[in-house]
Amino acid sequence: MTTSNHYEIDTVCVQAHEFPAALIDLACSRGVDSNRLLRGTGIFLDDFLRGELTLRPEQCFALVANIRKLLPAAETAFLAGARLYPGNFGPASSALQSSGNLLQALNVLVQYQAILSPLLSPRLEWHCDDLCIYWHDACGAGEHVAFLTDMMITALVSTSKILAGRSLAWQFYLPGEPAHREQYEVHWGRSIYPHSHQYRMQISRSELAHHWPGAAPSVGHIASSQCERRLQQLPSLGFISHFDQYLRHQLPDNPSLETAASEFCISPATLKRKLKKHHTSFQQRFDLVRKEQALLWLTREQLPLAEVATRLHFHDARNLRRAFKRWTGVIPSQLTPAITPAR
Repeated sequence: MTTSNHYEIDTVCVQAHEFPAALIDLACSRGVDSNRLLRGTGIFLDDFLRGELTLRPEQCFALVANIRKLLPAAETAFLAGARLYPGNFGPASSALQSSGNLLQALNVLVQYQAILSPLLSPRLEWHCDDLCIYWHDACGAGEHVAFLTDMMITALVSTSKILAGRSLAWQFYLPGEPAHREQYEVHWGRSIYPHSHQYRMQISRSELAHHWPGAAPSVGHIASSQCERRLQQLPSLGFISHFDQYLRHQLPDNPSLETAASEFCISPATLKRKLKKHHTSFQQRFDLVRKEQALLWLTREQLPLAEVATRLHFHDARNLRRAFKRWTGVIPSQLTPAITPAR
């Protein structure tokens, strides 16, 4: 049985002076009228400035929609990301700033993602001597996933550069060809690999343990304890992240809507409504998780297509090939040149 320690798109859980503040401050610094910026969000500037306002994720998405409309420039997501960390996240900011190295900082980001990254969920995964960071929808970001991913990757690149005192050798993988590649290169660097069919950051193990000059173990320990106490009172993971985790874990058993509903202790109809509320469906989540796993097995482990088809419960390789083309726009044999860069 799964736990219910998750927040949904309409859960009051996001402190306005934390994540949303970076967006609001950016817009105001660019001369955007606050009334236009906050229109339709249910956020009032006086409440925001008092520093005690807590929002629903759907209000944050409305704020993102307004910013994308009022500041349509290609650089907006990158500028917002550069403002995000360490930021005004209280103990979570202190835990991030006092990290002794990149690996510690990444663990802080993942452990306290409900505070530091409430709209997108970072996921860490090792591959040989590289650590990969994947970014996933946490609670119904829908059309804003690309904007938020650009923002969050920029935030991590920017803050790791500040805390390390130097630029790190990140590699970046994008689903398709970026419309404004120059913005990515300015803010991330030149190691950008398009047509990878997912968002991924990657860095070698050798970069992870380098000591950072601002390391403060005692401060970090105290800050982490404070974060843990806060998370005892708040949900720690978005519903979509929680549901996708379930699907990844149950993938070998080929889960259905009915079995998922049973695990979440709700009816299939209720699960359908919850997923629809988050702008998605069971089939979309299931296909996304299967696509992720297929990419891993085909491009990294280089398993035969027939074996991947069997593992993903397809009738044969031809059915998987057809599904993969629907998921990504390409057939599996076209993956390797786009996914695996020369070292």
